[in-house]
Amino acid sequence: MKVTVLIENTTSRDELVCEHGLSLLIEANDKKILLDAGSSEAFYKNAMLMGVDLSDIDTCVLSHGHYDHSGGFTAIFENNGSVTVYVAKNALLDYYSGSGTMHDISVPKDVRNQSDRFVCAEGFAEIYKGIYLVPHSTNGLESIGARTSLYKCVDGNILPDDFMHEQSLVYDTEKGLIIFNSCSHGGVMNIVNEVRAACNNKPVYAYIGGLHMKGKEAGQEICIFSDSEIDELCKYISDMQIKYVYTGHCTGSAAMTKLTDRLGSECLKSLTTGLVFEL
Repeated sequence: MKVTVLIENTTSRDELVCEHGLSLLIEANDKKILLDAGSSEAFYKNAMLMGVDLSDIDTCVLSHGHYDHSGGFTAIFENNGSVTVYVAKNALLDYYSGSGTMHDISVPKDVRNQSDRFVCAEGFAEIYKGIYLVPHSTNGLESIGARTSLYKCVDGNILPDDFMHEQSLVYDTEKGLIIFNSCSHGGVMNIVNEVRAACNNKPVYAYIGGLHMKGKEAGQEICIFSDSEIDELCKYISDMQIKYVYTGHCTGSAAMTKLTDRLGSECLKSLTTGLVFEL
């Protein structure tokens, strides 16, 4: 499996653009899958600069219904014929963040208007042999939405988000399951448990995506997880014998420092624009 980070919040290459967003190109099982498309068309420009051909991708997956993972799909729609995007149920509804002033973080309207390009995957779905989409099945996730000030609009009412529009892209490999969940809003432990339950309790080899641990306080970036919560998460990752965790985007530098201290650099790897790695 080859993974190319087309856009992320950071970059170590001067010629590439970074932005608040995430887009990964995953090449495995003779398939090229684009997971998310960042906030804008910048990921597509980065791909061209990197010599990455996006004209022959087999399909796209949207991890959840937020703008910073979907805004760039207009570039795919304009340049890639009839390629479609798998979305979870309700991914194209209205979502809000209460961080600062309440503001819209939904999939942009110009993307949503291309309704013929979306395929709704309701429930567990095998999109190719050994490649699955796994939605949330854990109850009570709205408590996480309330804690993180993330909301959904239901019949005109603003309610804490239960993240039922979020899904994991999962590969069943000889080394174990490889889980991609771009923001992990529902919690890494919940997500891993859900995926394993859907995939015959197979071991997890790697977990790739943001961990939604970044916040702000008095204008400074903070980690919103307590030390005990970080200890619990890292113990879980160790107990589950997850060999690699590639993370970035909404994890934040403060959390990365604490995670690295506990997990070590052999396990914890940083996602950054332009990074190419193999699993």
